[in-house]
Amino acid sequence: MNWEAFEKALISYDKLEVNKILQHFLAEKNGIDFIDEYIVKSLTSIGEKWERGEVALSQIYMSSRLCEEIASSILEEKNFTIKNAKPIAIVTLEEYHTLGKKIVSAVVRSSGFDLIDYGSISGPEEIIKRVTDDSIKILMISVLMYPSALKIKKISQMLHEKDPSIKILVGGAPFLMDSTLWEEVGADKMGKSAADNIAIIEQWMKEDS
Repeated sequence: MNWEAFEKALISYDKLEVNKILQHFLAEKNGIDFIDEYIVKSLTSIGEKWERGEVALSQIYMSSRLCEEIASSILEEKNFTIKNAKPIAIVTLEEYHTLGKKIVSAVVRSSGFDLIDYGSISGPEEIIKRVTDDSIKILMISVLMYPSALKIKKISQMLHEKDPSIKILVGGAPFLMDSTLWEEVGADKMGKSAADNIAIIEQWMKEDS
């Protein structure tokens, strides 16, 4: 069974098949890998199909809800020693399709890092104010659409002017489709996957600690 089969089951809202594929995967590998290899790939693909008019918005919604339930079961909260050396925040810029952010937040927390979730914010100025007020040193920004990604440039410029030590980690479909976009918008790194984000955060935590 591959992630394409999982995607097909999601689109059909076949909960029995979705669970069968999940259990088959978990018999050999761990849940974090399932999120990266199946959930992220499937939701990205379904999003692209919706943009081409191949699936309905309702199918995206139901697919996202199923994936959110799976992610929550895999990443249920546990008691970890908080490893933060620097305050972290996460935000979705200008959009309300926040499943990707929820998954990333859950993975970051389950890896022992605490973070503030700003939810979805439409204006760069509000993000800058909140980051400044909370003395955030690592800001994670998730976007779904290309126009939203471009607005990160203003955030990067203003935050780096205020405090050059602030790190900006971006993620989402636009950055996966254009591997140089993160540099164009002035981010410090781009996370390709949930596991990738953790490796980047751990490296930044070691710097100047």
